[in-house]
Amino acid sequence: MSMFGPKIGSWSVYSKTDSRWNRSGRGYGLVCNGGPDEMQIWIDQCIKKYGEIPKDTIKSFMKD
Repeated sequence: MSMFGPKIGSWSVYSKTDSRWNRSGRGYGLVCNGGPDEMQIWIDQCIKKYGEIPKDTIKSFMKD
């Protein structure tokens, strides 16, 4: 893996008003691209199930 490529880290999606959106995991991603694919897949699944993203949703990705 390149020193400038995706890095392993922890991601999370959190909403205080709708806990159905809450999830965390680990994956490879870039901070500048919004984190790992697993996080975006989770968000896409929630949008299909529940509709719009809650306004208080916090998405985070922290490299190890």
